[in-house]
Amino acid sequence: MWQEHRKVDCMLMNTAQIKKASADDNRTLNHKMKILLDIGQALMESGADCTRIIRDMRRAAAHLRIPSDQLQSHVTYTTLMLNITDGERSLTQFRKCMKHGVNLAVIEAISKLTWRILRDNTPINAIENAVTRIRHRPRSYPTWAAALGAAIASGASCSLFGGSLSEALIATIAALAGFIAHRLSISNEFNPYACSMIAAFVSTIFAWFIPLILGFPTMWYALVSCTIFLIPGFPIVNSTSDVINRFISSGMTRAIDTILIIGGMTFGIAFAILFTGIENISDVQIRPTDAYLGQALAAALAAGGFSIIFNTPKKLLALVALEGILTMLIRNVLMNEFGLSQAIGSFAAAAVVGISALKVIHIVHTPNTLLIIPPIIPLVPGVLLYRLLFAILHIHTISAEELLQALRFGVDGMTIILAIVIGVSIPNIFIQSRIEMQQQREINAIIVRREAER
Repeated sequence: MWQEHRKVDCMLMNTAQIKKASADDNRTLNHKMKILLDIGQALMESGADCTRIIRDMRRAAAHLRIPSDQLQSHVTYTTLMLNITDGERSLTQFRKCMKHGVNLAVIEAISKLTWRILRDNTPINAIENAVTRIRHRPRSYPTWAAALGAAIASGASCSLFGGSLSEALIATIAALAGFIAHRLSISNEFNPYACSMIAAFVSTIFAWFIPLILGFPTMWYALVSCTIFLIPGFPIVNSTSDVINRFISSGMTRAIDTILIIGGMTFGIAFAILFTGIENISDVQIRPTDAYLGQALAAALAAGGFSIIFNTPKKLLALVALEGILTMLIRNVLMNEFGLSQAIGSFAAAAVVGISALKVIHIVHTPNTLLIIPPIIPLVPGVLLYRLLFAILHIHTISAEELLQALRFGVDGMTIILAIVIGVSIPNIFIQSRIEMQQQREINAIIVRREAER
């Protein structure tokens, strides 16, 4: 009993220490800034865009009683900076963020934490401990589960492109080998772009070699889908989101990082093509069938596989798989039944997911990022980009007509990717300011209620 009273007294004491920034000494104010930077770093290193990073840090700052007009923040892809000026003092802290990945469980946990500390008037030490636990918590899935997710996502994508069941199986095995090579490269601290190159090379080699030793012809759809798990979906969407929201420096850096990752993949695939002497791929096309049940199952598996790679909380896997089915059915119906282009179908599917997520997030209480990116990655037209790559590698041996056709496919592929990114970014383009104003009103109401209770 005595220990419980002592714990309550300590919590009350820590809560009382949260006073206005103007009344804090420099040590306390620096402590508050450190907590805000811990939150920002956890988000940046887990794949959050700049808007979310700023929003969550300011939400925590409101709880720490740092007025928004006294807090200035600057976010780039590798550096976070905070400055607090109260008219008499000006304190600045920097934080480097050099380790980047995707961890959706951390993004969700930080978002919920910043709301919870506001509503519960959480003491400073408890906040710091909670952020530390979130940053160092183990991933929701073991390595073998992530490897299986990558393999299933690639195999399911093969079916979505139009591949047969046997081709999907080969793509699954090849992607598993590539994922293992990628993890081994990361564990040996190789350059991240070299890791993508090695993984793409290994996957492509396996997709070519397995049919060869089994006496089967080259399985083209397995070749073009076995590296789909390496597609940098989050950097692509985040770079667009940052540019739209005028975080130009971060957005351009993310875009360059995306290009370098794709470049590493391209070199890996190119080396494998030249090493194996793979012949013409100009006849391979994306051909989504009208077998909607099979496509729906493949879409669910692909979305679920990518969700596991991105460490999506387990409770959301079924919902993300359902969204994957929805996106693929929308695209295929528009293409097969209405004769629309793949770009328009992909745009519509991505837009539906992006807009519907705004409603769903209030039901499942999770950030929209967790619900919009995993379901759209299977829409990426890997076949079209692969054909462009093949044409470039064989530019001296193909005809002018074949080269022109490959360039057209490449342009179509980039157009589809742009349509997907714009589709999921519609909420940011049109109603982001309204969402932020609504959240700010809720924060202000919580602060007013807390002040009245003092």
